[in-house]
Amino acid sequence: MSQTNQSDWLENSELKLTEKAAQVFKEACESEGNSLDESYLRVGANAGGCSGYKYELDWNSPDDLRPNDQQFESHGVKLVVDKTCLHDILGAVEIDYTDKNMVEQGFVFKQLRQGVQCGCGESFTAVKDLK
Repeated sequence: MSQTNQSDWLENSELKLTEKAAQVFKEACESEGNSLDESYLRVGANAGGCSGYKYELDWNSPDDLRPNDQQFESHGVKLVVDKTCLHDILGAVEIDYTDKNMVEQGFVFKQLRQGVQCGCGESFTAVKDLK
């Protein structure tokens, strides 16, 4: 990938949290005794689901960071994602938290610029497959 193309996709790819999602992550860090300064929310994807990929979230420490990671910050939470996953699979994503009822609660994902999600919102088509 040329330097120009790489900077274009990094500029058009972003991860962000809603205030609610950020608050839930901060509270989880606190309740588990993890310092927010030493905590990262890793966003990723694995093959699966009816649309091809499923979103994945994990807590990471600074020791878990990798050379190919892209970092973002949203509402005081540090986010990290593999650059290739961000560009080829995820695209721009907003992460929210819903607690509508006892059954439907948890982090939810919204693709911001491109992409196709299944009806339940738990899986999606990779952006590389949409080009």
